[in-house]
Amino acid sequence: MAYSINKTDGSILATVADGQIDNLSTDITLIGKNYSGFGEFFNENLVKLLENFAGTSIPSHPVRGQIWFDASELKLKVYNGLSFQPVSSATIANTQPSTLGVGDLWFNDVDKQLYFYDGTSTILLGPSYSISQGLSGLKVNTILDSLNQNRVITSLYVNGILIGIFSKDAFTPKIAIEGFSGTIIPGFNQGTLSGLKFNVTATNSEKLGAQPASSYVRNDTSNIINGQIIITSNLGLIVGDASQAQLVVQDGNIILANIASNKNLSFVVRKGSEPETPIDVTTTSRVIDLYAGKLDSQVNIGGGLTVAGNLTVLGDTTTVNTSVLTIEDKNIVLASLGDSSANNDEYADGGGLILKGAYDHEFTWDRLAAAWYSTEHINLAANKAFKIDGQVVIDGHSLGPGITSIPGVTSFGPQTYVQIGPNVSTPVMRLELNKISTVATNADLELAPDGSGNIALIGGPRITGLSDPVAQQDAATKEYVDNVLETRSLAFSMDISDGITNVAIAGILEQMAPVVEYRNGATARILCSTLTNASNVADVDAIKSQALGTFVTPTPGTAPAVTNVSFGLLPVPGQTIQVSPRIMKVFKILAGSWTFDSESFV
Repeated sequence: MAYSINKTDGSILATVADGQIDNLSTDITLIGKNYSGFGEFFNENLVKLLENFAGTSIPSHPVRGQIWFDASELKLKVYNGLSFQPVSSATIANTQPSTLGVGDLWFNDVDKQLYFYDGTSTILLGPSYSISQGLSGLKVNTILDSLNQNRVITSLYVNGILIGIFSKDAFTPKIAIEGFSGTIIPGFNQGTLSGLKFNVTATNSEKLGAQPASSYVRNDTSNIINGQIIITSNLGLIVGDASQAQLVVQDGNIILANIASNKNLSFVVRKGSEPETPIDVTTTSRVIDLYAGKLDSQVNIGGGLTVAGNLTVLGDTTTVNTSVLTIEDKNIVLASLGDSSANNDEYADGGGLILKGAYDHEFTWDRLAAAWYSTEHINLAANKAFKIDGQVVIDGHSLGPGITSIPGVTSFGPQTYVQIGPNVSTPVMRLELNKISTVATNADLELAPDGSGNIALIGGPRITGLSDPVAQQDAATKEYVDNVLETRSLAFSMDISDGITNVAIAGILEQMAPVVEYRNGATARILCSTLTNASNVADVDAIKSQALGTFVTPTPGTAPAVTNVSFGLLPVPGQTIQVSPRIMKVFKILAGSWTFDSESFV
């Protein structure tokens, strides 16, 4: 019986007849049942599988998933159903393996570097430095600045040491960077490595401005200059063994400075043969003396004088002849006796401001009243207010929110509206013209007479605008009451034994409940009854009484005759009255008329 050879997915690869072999379907020989000499093919199949069909030629009959070792490229490949694709591998070793194939990776576990083999040579993928060389080269990082903003920097390292940082922004790192201190500015920022320099030669280092160095004044010896010295740079002139004296220009301003700590600056002139110091600046005490000790000296100021600190005038009288006096200080202190313990209200009494005019306009302190006294009105500018303890008392339009009572006030001027509430920002009620309203959302407007007082409406006015009532104590509008009354359900009973029609019943309803008194939709329910009775037969013979006699006929003879007939009381049985099944008939007012709607048996 032939063998059916199935693939992994269940499809039939080949059918091998008994005693036959198949070496065309795959690259191994398929052996049929009872094939003589099967051992050789069986063992060759094992060898081919063992060596993964190693060779320089592609296997002739590959199947999907078959592995082939390409001996020409020394590369393991797998068949994907269309072609053989290389299976890359990675090798870990401290020296380059000799068996690398195209596309293989090699990781140097000593230098901790990864290489790629292109078939000819290995290419370093990274890192660019070995473990023994330490971090070297450029490293891009994102760090936080002092404002928690992301900043991108490129750091330059050599052997694990930070040389400097490249940046396009100026900022201060939030977290200190090892090997760097301070702020970062755009460009290259030097690290803290001592002795760091750029050891290069500038194109103009041997000459200054294209002139030989011998043409310039040297800084290591004395020089005599024949001619005028003109310094066109704002950097100016620096003198002293520690560069103390400086004459520079900043923003067009000339600055003469002594930059030595706690050292003075003096201007010296000669009056006759004696030197004098008209200006002496003492650094430690921040004092400028003008002709110190020279009581006959005088300082004339042709323009303004600005005193940033204290101004002490030791004379008895200070006269300021100017149209406007401007004082930058926040406080003007009057009646100060120089010692806080000596200051007193008696001396301060009557002190203040006096403006001369047609008469004195005064704003002075009254000791007895413990208050300021003004001879004039106080006129505040627009949108300003009088305040007490920071709270508005009155402004140009209203009293402040802190005013809780105004005794003695009996009337106000015209008011557009008045708002009432715990404070100005949260009013709850508003009076506006003839309207009282709430301001707080969904708040009730309450009228609450004290004690047993009632709410009395004067002049018989109406209350309008009511909504339909919901609770039992809610007020109702006339329309609501009329609607309830004129659409209410009516109940009647009626004998319809005479077979009256629904139209006739509607006519009777119109008489009992005229439609003009009700509205469309009003309902009348009528309980209708039909009565019947049964008649009985009365036996008259049972109650009669008669007397019999004879009478003479015209012809000879006699005949019987009734001489007397009487009747007693005839007992009549009571009639039985029956009520047919009652019917509930429903009528409604539709289009202004009572109209039959429905009926049901009760």
